[in-house]
Amino acid sequence: MFTPQFYINSFQSLKHDFTNKVITDTTLNKVANDFIDAQTAWANMVVNNTTTITKYCFDKQSDILYPPKNK
Repeated sequence: MFTPQFYINSFQSLKHDFTNKVITDTTLNKVANDFIDAQTAWANMVVNNTTTITKYCFDKQSDILYPPKNK
């Protein structure tokens, strides 16, 4: 199953590969890769927050529209 994290990590991996081929200076390469890692962490956080909030909203909406029946 292809999750958003799969696509994020795949794209960021391509950016790492490209950066490692283009930026040969070790200091600049490290800074660029650190920046890509920060982007990856941010993107994964956004996806996690979005899916968590969306699930919560749908669950609450279901509780309101279709309340559990008392037995």
